[in-house]
Amino acid sequence: MLPLHLLGEETKQGEAKSITIDTNTEIVSDFIWRGNSFAGEGQSRRNGAMYQSFTYAPALQPTISVFSPDKKFQWMLFGSFQLTNRGDKDSDKRLFQTSPGAVGPSYLGEDTKFYDPYGQDPCIQSVQNQITGTGHTNISCANFIPNQGYGPKKEPNGNRRSDGMFFSLSYHFDPSAFGDFTVGIWFYNTFHKTPNSLLAQGTQKPNPVVSGGQNNAFNPNNPDAQTRLSWHEYFVQWKLPFLRMLKPTFSYYTQYSTENGGLFAGKNYLSISANYTFFEGNFFRIQPHWNLGYAMNNNMVDNRNGIQDITSSISFFFGDFFVKGAHIMRPNPYLYDNNNYFGFAGGDPDKASWNRSAEDGKVVNPSRIYGADNVSILNAIEQINTGNVLNDSVIKTFLRESYTLQKIPIHLFYISLGYTKTF
Repeated sequence: MLPLHLLGEETKQGEAKSITIDTNTEIVSDFIWRGNSFAGEGQSRRNGAMYQSFTYAPALQPTISVFSPDKKFQWMLFGSFQLTNRGDKDSDKRLFQTSPGAVGPSYLGEDTKFYDPYGQDPCIQSVQNQITGTGHTNISCANFIPNQGYGPKKEPNGNRRSDGMFFSLSYHFDPSAFGDFTVGIWFYNTFHKTPNSLLAQGTQKPNPVVSGGQNNAFNPNNPDAQTRLSWHEYFVQWKLPFLRMLKPTFSYYTQYSTENGGLFAGKNYLSISANYTFFEGNFFRIQPHWNLGYAMNNNMVDNRNGIQDITSSISFFFGDFFVKGAHIMRPNPYLYDNNNYFGFAGGDPDKASWNRSAEDGKVVNPSRIYGADNVSILNAIEQINTGNVLNDSVIKTFLRESYTLQKIPIHLFYISLGYTKTF
């Protein structure tokens, strides 16, 4: 069999036209795409950290593109593999649990109504009563023995759950006076189940003792929950017939994925982009790139429109090596200010009211939910009693929101190191 670079159609002179293979290998500080931080923000939830504009969640991202001899057909394969914090972690910091995301006290002596308000797991309550020597113990429950399943559990939140593979197939039409047109289809799928995107309850396996009661039986912290994250899109790209040195390109993408409960089916993303290479053909080159993306219906539930991201980057090439810095602006935080993007506080829909406003650009700060210190403060707020129920409700809401909410980062940044080669 002929080598790849010799395969192809033959010219009139009998010489074979070769296919072209472009490769790009990059290490990025965070996997950010279209204004979405797929690793960094998930890592913040995993580690109980405040959301930041820059998060170190490095990933290896290799890309290979194969062009047909006439350069009309293009096949592209892209992968993203997280390099740090790949393992799962106990993020809810509960002392006694029977499964990930299940009920349990955050500190000895915590009132049952705060960690198990629905009385779902009497054995967990019995364990705490045995240890603290207070209250009633359930004789039907085994004595507290750590290796029998009572204790902290790791939630399914390792960065490896952001690993994924992207495949694209596109066709480039012959250039014309009206510009260059490309049509295609692409698929992206993660390798692991992930809590980053909530599915319809009917597609998941229940976790009967999860925090939140029956309304939350399908908690994303359940490792058996079917929450695979995937996208499928059709796209059309149009390289405009003017200012060709800037390569202005208008693109339209429409998502048709039926997974994730069909939450993102029908979402449309439009973008206009441009880039230019200074000192093209030289060893040292500078390439700025700019993209403005507009979402038409961010998802099927919220149905919001607006500018999703304004992404600017600059790459410095040294031969086949490059260093890149990127800035992503999310000018319309209301596209992200919803429980479908960041998820319920602690994965618990009973806490949906913690992010009750979708217009203030704030979400629950992961560093203010879990742990004995946070839980003690939140429980103290819930026990406020002035004798007036209406006043209590207002005071509790104000204090809880002041403590737990943070502004959604409008500006995101990442840096990368890479190597590119064409065969």
